[in-house]
Amino acid sequence: MAKVKVAPVRQMVVVPYRPWRRWLVRIVGIVIIALAVYAAYLYGFQSGGSQYETLLNQRAELRQNLREAEQRQEALRLRVAQLERGSEVDRQANENARQTQLELSGRIAELEEEVALYQGIMSPSLDNEGLRIQEVTLEPTSSSDRYRYSLMLTQAGNNSQYLQGFVGVNIVGTQNGERIALPLKDVSEAVDDVDIRFRYRYFQDIKGDLVLPEGFIPDQIQVIAQAVGDRAARVEASYSWLDLENGNNVGQ
Repeated sequence: MAKVKVAPVRQMVVVPYRPWRRWLVRIVGIVIIALAVYAAYLYGFQSGGSQYETLLNQRAELRQNLREAEQRQEALRLRVAQLERGSEVDRQANENARQTQLELSGRIAELEEEVALYQGIMSPSLDNEGLRIQEVTLEPTSSSDRYRYSLMLTQAGNNSQYLQGFVGVNIVGTQNGERIALPLKDVSEAVDDVDIRFRYRYFQDIKGDLVLPEGFIPDQIQVIAQAVGDRAARVEASYSWLDLENGNNVGQ
């Protein structure tokens, strides 16, 4: 006998048909999602605003620190400038004091020389009375062949009478291999005669410029002074040109 297949029996459930409920669920889901997004936005805004405010505060603090640093820097710069000015003032004051001291020392030396000169004139030794060649000086100029010269004659001892006479000055040296003596009048416009006349009671200076001829090499200055009259006397002296050129004032 053939077997007959029996189809399975499916149970059917009857439910009420409510189409509005599906839409309600969707709307509620949408609202929940919207609320979640809005909450996230509020949280992000509040958090971002707080960070932004923190950044603003930090920037203001940095600006304040920068201003304070700039003020300290300016104060230090002013202090350094004051110290530099003070140092310059001190240096200038020291330099002025040094220059003043040098000038005073030079002036004291000049006064001592003058005192010695006057003492020699007023109170000479017995061997040095009368006519004296007190001093010969030679000063170089900016020109290599031009010099300023000075010759001082004095009368030591009794100065009640004038001393008069003449003095001759020769520059001795070599030119073209020959030794020659040039009278002062040949090299100085201030002198117009070989014998330079003098007349004085205490002292007399003979000054001027001399110009050496080209190729002439000096090594000596010779001075011959001759007094005439009641106090006749003759004095001769020779001076190294090199010593005079180096500032060694030579005298009796």
